[in-house]
Amino acid sequence: MDMARTKQEEIREAVTRSREFFFTGKTRDLSYRKRTLAAFEKSVRAHERDILDALHADLNKSDTESFMTEISLVLDEIKFMRRHLSCMAAPHYKIPALSQMPGVLSVTYEPFGVALVMSPWNYPFQLTMCPLAAAIAAGNTVVIKPSAYSPATSRLIRQMCKEIFEDGYVSVIEGGRKENSALLDEKFDFIFFTGSPNVGKVVMRAAAEHLTPVVLELGGKSPCFVDKTADIEKTAKRILFGKLTNGGQTCVGVDFVYVHRDVKDQLIEALRRGIDSALPTEEYRRNSFAKVIHPKHFKRLSGLLEGQRLITSKSLDAKPADVTLEDTQQIIPVLVDDPEWDSPVMQEEIFGPILPIKEFTDIEDVLTDYQDRDKPLALYIFTRKKRFAQRVVEAISSGGVCINDTLLHMSSTKAPFGGVGNSGMGNYHGASGFKTLSHERTVLHKSWCFDIPVRHHPYDSKSFSFLKKILG
Repeated sequence: MDMARTKQEEIREAVTRSREFFFTGKTRDLSYRKRTLAAFEKSVRAHERDILDALHADLNKSDTESFMTEISLVLDEIKFMRRHLSCMAAPHYKIPALSQMPGVLSVTYEPFGVALVMSPWNYPFQLTMCPLAAAIAAGNTVVIKPSAYSPATSRLIRQMCKEIFEDGYVSVIEGGRKENSALLDEKFDFIFFTGSPNVGKVVMRAAAEHLTPVVLELGGKSPCFVDKTADIEKTAKRILFGKLTNGGQTCVGVDFVYVHRDVKDQLIEALRRGIDSALPTEEYRRNSFAKVIHPKHFKRLSGLLEGQRLITSKSLDAKPADVTLEDTQQIIPVLVDDPEWDSPVMQEEIFGPILPIKEFTDIEDVLTDYQDRDKPLALYIFTRKKRFAQRVVEAISSGGVCINDTLLHMSSTKAPFGGVGNSGMGNYHGASGFKTLSHERTVLHKSWCFDIPVRHHPYDSKSFSFLKKILG
């Protein structure tokens, strides 16, 4: 009981310090934000080895994958904010409406106040630090809640934030579900959550108590459509990039494949060769292929394989025991041939190196069937036919689309990333993140020189007629 009270007090004090720091007005100064972002970037570069080690400890990621999918994206985000902050934060002047003349009309960007960033375990560094960079650029103070499932990275984030930011500017609260719940009991001015749709609903209900705006970056079953005109060898390689990265534990990862019947066998064989090439030895797999984050997730993924026809790089009739390695908490990449839609592997987001393969002959039948399904975070299409791609894009709403590749649509600071429907709401990356973490405020500065008499009481038929002429 005493420990629980102490943790609750720590959380409340962190929120109070953040609010007090915000009210000092320091974060409204653009030069202060730029200096902070510069220190942020310097710290990420200085702690590169520590970050790589933490990610390997938590997820068994290789240095190459960690730098490519985490560190480089964070550095890009920070650099973008530093370079473009003055332009993004400047008032945007508009042409006033006739009723506003004479006057100066502008849109300004002001910070919300205290932002809560709740990040997940699958990309624990990137999915914490990219929203943090946006929040800092926008002038907010921040409370971070990293995942308890990635403790090494969470500890490092806390250490780095203590080194970079003044007390109260950015606070880090470690812990699990109790800490999450306690934080959601507090009043924040903005909440940025990345995680599952189920937890996203909990966050949104809590935010509703204070009418707090939220960004929800969720997930879902992101489909991949392969037309018979696709380059099958490149398609297989790029699908595997989207499935094997982080051991399949990626919110925009390829969840399952719909392939034209004429090229299904070719694709399966290409995928088998690709898996064999990607994980050439047991030593490489043990040291450089991401593990499943937690035993309960390993057990869930193992259960998805039961009763299915499994295909590996070595066998066309594999068994679950052939691909589930409890000693390293890894699952060898496996294809699931034509699972039923009502099977568990097709009913829930997989979040692991398991790839169901379903076939189609008429794409229209598939798209009609898809109308009642949840909107995915990503949509992947492989084809040489522009009309095929356009038809699928028009028929399926998704957070983002990538044609003839996977994952890369969300790797740029020049375009927004976010979900729709069950896969989330709101977006960020680059200027979109700055706008999302800022309140867009309209400011009209009216001149004293002139006033329209007919807008004031008392009204009569002449004022009505005059206003209809100029405003109607």
